[in-house]
Amino acid sequence: MRTPLVAIVGLALALTACGTSPTSQAALPSGSIVIGVSQALTGDKSDPGTAINQGYAVWAKQVNDAGGLLGHKVELKVYDNQSLADTAVSQYERLVTVDKVNLLFGPFSSALTIPTSAVAAKYKMAFVEGAGGAPKVFERKFKYVFFVQPAVAEKQADPFVNYILSLPAAQRPKTAAYPQQDDPFVSATEDGAQARLEAAGIKTTYKQVYPPTQTDFASIAAAVKGADIVLGGTIFDDAVGQVQAFSAIHYQPKAIYFTSGPSTTGPFKQALKDKVNGIMTGDGWVQSSKEPGNAKFVADYLTMFPNKDNLVPGEAAEGYSVGQVMAAAVKATQSVDNTKIADWLHANKVSTVQGEIGWDELGRPQGSYLLEQWQNGGMHVVAPKGDPNKDADPVYPKPDW
Repeated sequence: MRTPLVAIVGLALALTACGTSPTSQAALPSGSIVIGVSQALTGDKSDPGTAINQGYAVWAKQVNDAGGLLGHKVELKVYDNQSLADTAVSQYERLVTVDKVNLLFGPFSSALTIPTSAVAAKYKMAFVEGAGGAPKVFERKFKYVFFVQPAVAEKQADPFVNYILSLPAAQRPKTAAYPQQDDPFVSATEDGAQARLEAAGIKTTYKQVYPPTQTDFASIAAAVKGADIVLGGTIFDDAVGQVQAFSAIHYQPKAIYFTSGPSTTGPFKQALKDKVNGIMTGDGWVQSSKEPGNAKFVADYLTMFPNKDNLVPGEAAEGYSVGQVMAAAVKATQSVDNTKIADWLHANKVSTVQGEIGWDELGRPQGSYLLEQWQNGGMHVVAPKGDPNKDADPVYPKPDW
């Protein structure tokens, strides 16, 4: 899985490297506007971390090709935190105090965003991030964090639950299993879904939180087998591992939903091939999105990061949207003054390839997710019914592996 990503990671780093420092964190610099990032480019979060970093790179290239931001070239200074929270914290400290970057973009995952957002708050730096929506990100009531997805973690699985509960009684599943990685985003998503499904009479046959270090899912597959549906709280590698373990014992759930993994489209399909079909996830973006600017984003991504399936991962769209949000705030305030940027974002909405996003006083977005399903080797929006991006109906029960 990781071998083909080595070149991609190297290319992303080459695109985002920079060698200048800002003259001030508040006023416009005399040279480039430098944006600091600590990203999971290696370690267990490297697949989605690399993808979101690619989204940053596409946005930066587009901005620079169009003459820069307020006439200044944008440079991304990126460190690899190796998917480690302590490393990410120290790198953001360095970015602010040593490198003296003008602006910050967030890392991948709530597990890294929770500790690093405290660094941003300490230095009053706007922390625009596309992959940290767990409740703990917001419970400290920081003024400077802004989550750039349509909604928070607790709402990610709502479209899936709504669909399951809409099924006729004769088709509705009777049992559900919840293999869950120990992760704050996963916990919020899974626990909320479980509560709603149990309230509707769908019995829980398995609920287990496993450590992030777990790589063998054979025992989990054996315990889960028999449940009508599975809601897997996972990162990318875990979703792949669970599908392979379920397939190995010929377990065919009627529906399977993963909190993370399926939206990292290219690597996910490369790993599972036809086994991807029928798998569901919740996301705020799909490659065929009709949002303004999306077609150019997709084309530019595939030019910079070509792959044989011509697939763009959802995390790349999240990273690109982060850039769109920051650019809107910088242009509106005509500065890189982080306090002005934060104040403006709290008071305004921004159009992104994920749709229009606005935030409450804690930086929580106020929209809802899409339900997406792999069908015929591609990702499709299958709910909600009235969404303009819906291009297929859910397949239930899902095809056999």
